[in-house]
Amino acid sequence: MPTSADRPAAPTPGPDAAFPDDASGLSEAEARARLARDGPNRLPAPRRRTVATATLAVLRQPMVLLLLACTALYAALGNAFDGAVLAVSVVVVAAISVSQELRTQRVLEALRDLSSPRSTVVRDGVVRRIPSLELVVGDRLVVQEGDRMACDAELLRAHGLRADESLLTGESLPVDKDSADAASRRLHAGTLVVQGDGIAVVCATGARTALGRIGGSLASIEPPASRLQAELQRLVRLVATAALVTCLFAATVFAWREGSWIAGLLVGLTLAMAIVPEEFAVVWTVMLALGARRLARAQVLTRQPQAIEALGAATVLCVDKTGTLTHNRMALAAAHDGRTAWVPPPGDGPPPAPFEALLATAAAACPPEAPDPMDRAILQRAGTRPPPGALLRREGVQPGHPFVSQCWLNGDVLHFALKGAPEAVLARCTGGAVAPEPLLAQARAWGAEGWRVIAVARVSHPRDGADAATAAGQAPAQGWECLGLLAFADPLREEVPAALQACREAGVRVVMITGDAPATAVAIARAAGLLAPDAAAEVLTGAEIDALSEALFERQVRRTAIYARVTPAHKLRIVQALQRGGDVVAMTGDGVNDGPALRAANIGVAMGARGTDVAREAATLVLMDDRFASLVQAVAAGRRIFANLQHALGYLFAVHVPIVGASLWPLFGGPVLLLPVHVVLLELIIDPACSLVFESEPLAAGAMRTPPRPAATRLFPPGQALRALTAGGLALVPLAAVQFVGHAAGWSAETLRMAAMASIVLGNLLLLWWFRGGWRAPTAGNRRFLQVLLAVGAGTLAVALLPPLRTALGFPAAPVPVPVLLLMGAAVAALAALAWRRGRA
Repeated sequence: MPTSADRPAAPTPGPDAAFPDDASGLSEAEARARLARDGPNRLPAPRRRTVATATLAVLRQPMVLLLLACTALYAALGNAFDGAVLAVSVVVVAAISVSQELRTQRVLEALRDLSSPRSTVVRDGVVRRIPSLELVVGDRLVVQEGDRMACDAELLRAHGLRADESLLTGESLPVDKDSADAASRRLHAGTLVVQGDGIAVVCATGARTALGRIGGSLASIEPPASRLQAELQRLVRLVATAALVTCLFAATVFAWREGSWIAGLLVGLTLAMAIVPEEFAVVWTVMLALGARRLARAQVLTRQPQAIEALGAATVLCVDKTGTLTHNRMALAAAHDGRTAWVPPPGDGPPPAPFEALLATAAAACPPEAPDPMDRAILQRAGTRPPPGALLRREGVQPGHPFVSQCWLNGDVLHFALKGAPEAVLARCTGGAVAPEPLLAQARAWGAEGWRVIAVARVSHPRDGADAATAAGQAPAQGWECLGLLAFADPLREEVPAALQACREAGVRVVMITGDAPATAVAIARAAGLLAPDAAAEVLTGAEIDALSEALFERQVRRTAIYARVTPAHKLRIVQALQRGGDVVAMTGDGVNDGPALRAANIGVAMGARGTDVAREAATLVLMDDRFASLVQAVAAGRRIFANLQHALGYLFAVHVPIVGASLWPLFGGPVLLLPVHVVLLELIIDPACSLVFESEPLAAGAMRTPPRPAATRLFPPGQALRALTAGGLALVPLAAVQFVGHAAGWSAETLRMAAMASIVLGNLLLLWWFRGGWRAPTAGNRRFLQVLLAVGAGTLAVALLPPLRTALGFPAAPVPVPVLLLMGAAVAALAALAWRRGRA
């Protein structure tokens, strides 16, 4: 199959090429054909880890190196059969490790594909948001503030557009882009649109972009190790150091006592295999990777898998209203021209004559390719009509200016259209027959219904004689004529009240932050259950936040749950004040200026459907469907993963105690109970148990009805380590008792060895059952647990019934004593009981 490098390069237009301004864009059929011809829009990927490279990495792991050393030792002793058995075990262990590593790599690659930028295109005349991987040459691209360019494109129209090109040129200042200037109309892949918007046509994708031709790549920076990850690494180093000292001591003592350094070395190697904590890294990597994949299925993309651990400690969720608590499906609910109100009937019919100017001016303030739901609702209701001239300039929302204006040039006359927050727009209106006071009262009344309300105004100026700023299309500060109000209904998401109730039960406080009016915010809060119907509404606006000192604001932020008319700068201040009060904050954001607040939050959450690429890059989580319920699911997943990690580590500590005890048995005068191959067999139970069984454990009953764990909670505190070692010590007692009984009965060394293995396997299963939660843990809901049980049961029966297999494993070929058979039967019976038991929550 030909690769992208084998395909002929698509033609790249020169800087002076003319592009057809086709408003309908490409058809879907043509886009699919071009995608098949040119391949996905991606840069050459970093070298993937293949089976060969993964195998070489696995061969450097401590467990595999110890197995290779034991194999060489058996070969030196002339024991070819045992050496061959160990060689086969090396292959089995390596195959399992390679499979887990490649599986984790596939999961992380899938998550990286999901986190790739998204682009807004026009296809078949419809504005669509698509993965940037699907961009093709000729696509009509809607470029907006906050977009990370994923291709090279030529501007057809630009309105105040500026791009940060420091990734390519090193230039720190944004560059002005002008569609009329051949030298500055090219947009390059990898650059960031920091201001303005425009329409462009894609002229190069993938390796054929400027970034691809110079071999550049947006290489992902590995995030620093998290606190819990660093704690786990310290734990591994501590256990590894203790294992090294113990192995050297045991090997020396046994060699001195038996007079054979080879025998001592074999005991030391076996003990090292029993103690080395190689599963710790496996359990961490696999659990987080698979946990991230589970969240992706729930439409929550984890850009940094280790961020999952912080979710379980979140105490405050700061969420936006529009699109998170509501559907972000705007529909025009009412209009007011200053004299009468109009409620639009169902359908897309034209407005009455008194409201034509109101809707036409509102449409003139919207970009032609409107990705915003409110703009689409305006254009749909205003109907198709020619624009009032050529678009000269567009000014978006700015801090302190919550409105949008567009300037159209018709002949020598400048027509300005303005829409935005009623109080801000009406403050600029000094002309016209509409008085601002009744409109402000009407806006408050509609806001109390939960509607989003904007005011619309216009002004015209002859270009000749206007000041330089106005002649360039900059909106004047005064002199506007108010035309009226538009109110939009954005229904509450059906699942939000239940999700908010789940947050309350989990001890997580929800704070709503919105740019809408206070009355609208309160109405939505009451409908969602964030505010009780009879409770007094305490709302803090952006202006009130600016008036508060830091000390007063920190006191206020502890009891305020609704913030209205806020800017991204206010979001950052809210997050930092909550953190200073000891809260662990998760915050949602979607805009360019939300980046600092998303980075400052303990868990930054970007909106995947409507968020900018800047917000996605700054966040650790991305809500692909923008639903608040998905964020609540992520909190539950964080608690589940943290609890399962603790259970898995407890199991790992406990299960190694009887294995180490059996390895040390020769030092107390007994026979060698465990050979290297036996440790390998036990690892084949332990590895899938800790990395798959515990990862598959469901959320414990009541886990979302308890307060969040403190942020400083250690992953494996000394108290839990002591309880795990105690449980492991209890599992060691039956092994010792069987050995004393067998020694008194005159069993052979092979029979004692088989009895030890049966005791360890039975203890292993009981410890696995115990750390899952005992009888409280549901068994039927964990398919991995049942698979491990059945596999171990089949292996136990095979060893008990097949003499050749017993001989290969160093067990007696002769009939096994009845007590040992009973012990193995107890293991199988325990398996059967656990496998067929119906779980109870």
